[in-house]
Amino acid sequence: MNTKDIYQESPIVKRRKLISFFALTLSTFAALFGLFWLGFILFDVLRHGIQGLNLELFTEDPAPPGIPGGGLRNAFIGQLEIVFFATIIGVPLGILAGTFIAEYARGTKFAKTISILSDIMVSVPSIVVGTFIYAIMVQPIGHINIGGVVGVLFLSAILAIIFGGILNFIVNKLFPLKESSAGKLVSLVNTVITILFGVFMFSFLLPKLVDKIQGFNGWAGAASLAFIMIPVVLRTTEDMLSLVPWTLREAAFALGASYYRVIKDVVYKAAATGILTGVILSISRVAGETAPLLFTSFNNSYFTMNMNEPMASLTVTIFNYAMGPYEDWHVKAWAASFVITFFILIVTILSRFIIHIKYKG
Repeated sequence: MNTKDIYQESPIVKRRKLISFFALTLSTFAALFGLFWLGFILFDVLRHGIQGLNLELFTEDPAPPGIPGGGLRNAFIGQLEIVFFATIIGVPLGILAGTFIAEYARGTKFAKTISILSDIMVSVPSIVVGTFIYAIMVQPIGHINIGGVVGVLFLSAILAIIFGGILNFIVNKLFPLKESSAGKLVSLVNTVITILFGVFMFSFLLPKLVDKIQGFNGWAGAASLAFIMIPVVLRTTEDMLSLVPWTLREAAFALGASYYRVIKDVVYKAAATGILTGVILSISRVAGETAPLLFTSFNNSYFTMNMNEPMASLTVTIFNYAMGPYEDWHVKAWAASFVITFFILIVTILSRFIIHIKYKG
């Protein structure tokens, strides 16, 4: 008997193989168990949802209770608006905060504290976020319309972010600068102009909109969803940037690039797939939220695109229709659930495809 046979027949090897087989069996069973319920839920949504899909669902407003027909146009438009504005304000703030923690505050106690708080915020129930935003932006505090002021501030920040992105794109395309000192100066000027634009828009819109944003409104719903998105994007961005080897940064520094250029042109490109995954996860998280919108944007049975007043949302409508006594409502609730699921799937596939074409191809 050779040494190999003795080693294979030893009790220690047999025990290790038995433990390995047992752990592999449990892991496989757990994975199949989770996949089974995921497939069951998707199949159930698909089976019931397709039955309620028709053109009227997207083009008509809800019919009066008890009367079959109508659609959910108001809920689709309201959901898209709320999620769109929440993404505009939540994603940039999350990416910038994660970049600051991973790059500029790397290894400090401040960065560790923010990371811990972000982990806590990720696990906070969404209904708590909804009540918090309700207390700030919906419920009036004395004679001061805090919700109107915060709503105008929220809108001004969104406009400033859009303006700053367009300005930075135009400047980089028309006036490409190779010197790091000139690039820093241009970036500083763009930042100052963006901040001044935001202040100007806030001063301009405050007297015009502050009295129109009262009670439940779409801005409060977008703010609650953005509040949920920020810690998810922050933690994902921080983790992805931390995984980028420091040698890549050193190579860019050796070529004379500034830290800003290194982050924008090297680090972000290396971590683009992971950051995009975090953005998709955050959008998927808020796209199915109902509790925050019940306390903020509430609901609206009529079609409106005015964010200053209560707005219909798809998730709240699904909740109301699923709890309703009418079979037609149940069919529409299943169809709306299918649309949300299919939308998230399409966004995920398209985002992955774009990243693959741009950075892998």
